[in-house]
Amino acid sequence: MNVRHDFIPCPQPVQSAPATVPGIKGALGAGRLRSALFAAGGLTAIWAGLHWSDPASWIIGVPTILLGSASTLLLPASPPPRLSVRGAFRFAGFAARGITLGAVDVTRRSLRPELLNAGCLTFHTRLPQGRPRRMFAVAITLLPGTLTKRMDDETLIVHALDAGPATMRELTELEDRVAQLFGLEEME
Repeated sequence: MNVRHDFIPCPQPVQSAPATVPGIKGALGAGRLRSALFAAGGLTAIWAGLHWSDPASWIIGVPTILLGSASTLLLPASPPPRLSVRGAFRFAGFAARGITLGAVDVTRRSLRPELLNAGCLTFHTRLPQGRPRRMFAVAITLLPGTLTKRMDDETLIVHALDAGPATMRELTELEDRVAQLFGLEEME
């Protein structure tokens, strides 16, 4: 069976140089420093959870945590996301359900290839640019047999094992869940 994947890179927006060179305060603002500390705490918790019984592992863990948290200072500054607690719980349940159903569906389709109706779908999202739209593009993989192939502005090309209307309905439902997660008003 020959399988061919065509991944076309999305065009990158042209960024202009800043009008002024940011000073130390601009480069290491409170928000960026807070992000680095949050990353350090998260990485420390992950390392401790994975290597709790091996104190010698901290010889590698501490430099890794410091490098990982310092690397967040290199990321572009952006305002913190405004997430809805209720939306986060609903999205977590939706994600757990999607992962389980996705595993069962892909297994079923791999055992019975006649159930495949693979193809690409074009989906126009109503989510605003930035974190909500990126979260949506990544979360598409939670749906059974789907993968974001390309994203250009509000248009997403989604590869699906079932390129029918059921998948389009699932994409719309996922879009609504992401909107709720970010506390966005009902989208038109």
